[in-house]
Amino acid sequence: MTRPLPPLATLRAFVAIAEHGRFNRAADALGLTETAVSHQLRKLEDRLGITLIERRREGAVLTDAGRRFHRPIAEAVRLIAEAVDDLSGGDPGKVTMTLPHALATHWLVPLYGELHRAHPDIELQVLPTSRLCDLRRERIDFAIRYGNGEWPGLEAVHLMEEACFPVAAPDHARLWQDGGWTGAAPEGRIIVNGLHPDEWRLWCAYRGLPEAIGRRTTELASFDLVLQAGLAGAGLIMGRRPMIDEFLRRGELIAPFGTDAPSGASYYLVWPKDRPPAAKARAVMGWLKSRAANRPSL
Repeated sequence: MTRPLPPLATLRAFVAIAEHGRFNRAADALGLTETAVSHQLRKLEDRLGITLIERRREGAVLTDAGRRFHRPIAEAVRLIAEAVDDLSGGDPGKVTMTLPHALATHWLVPLYGELHRAHPDIELQVLPTSRLCDLRRERIDFAIRYGNGEWPGLEAVHLMEEACFPVAAPDHARLWQDGGWTGAAPEGRIIVNGLHPDEWRLWCAYRGLPEAIGRRTTELASFDLVLQAGLAGAGLIMGRRPMIDEFLRRGELIAPFGTDAPSGASYYLVWPKDRPPAAKARAVMGWLKSRAANRPSL
């Protein structure tokens, strides 16, 4: 006779604790109190008659039985969540993602035509914002985030590395090509991105160059504004790949000092650890990874 299955809520709590490593983080991920999560785990362990997780100073630690139990149960919970999302998520072809505004404007949206041809059955809704959205609460399938790949409660897969190097409109770039970093003409202005105020100092350190102390500067509040200033010939800007790739390809921007300058940060595809993306969201992420991997070299 088949034993009755434990309640799904107890299995979800167990998986969340195992994957987050702490009861409070699991509670946050599930939208419950820590007491409720502890109660669900205790209910599951009483049902099975075995200890699955031990509460220690360093966090929640799986027992040997817990480790054996975790893998198949985590996969089962994922499949159930995916099936529920497919049925109750409104439009089954709709995928919602969020990403930084500049990346959406200058990388993703220009690729829309290719995406729609590759996946005509998927409607991609894009939420461009610099805010770190709560993917679970806001019912967002996945995000592209900028950083080092570590965010509590989220799985992260590397998408593409960022590179930062100075660029300018052709006429302005020639001032720097002719005079070099320290000898450019007085009209060689530098544009500073208020969101990344240290970018020039970091680039100088990477290249072993003196900082541009005393050089005329203008600070703008976002990369979008900085980019427009650069395209208009207002000064030398810190270009950021992949947002500037098309402008470099068309010759609207030129890199007077070369392009060999990784920023040390990357873009990552992220989603909640306890709510893996459904099939259509995974299809979009796979397509994005393919496009990122096949970006043209400079």
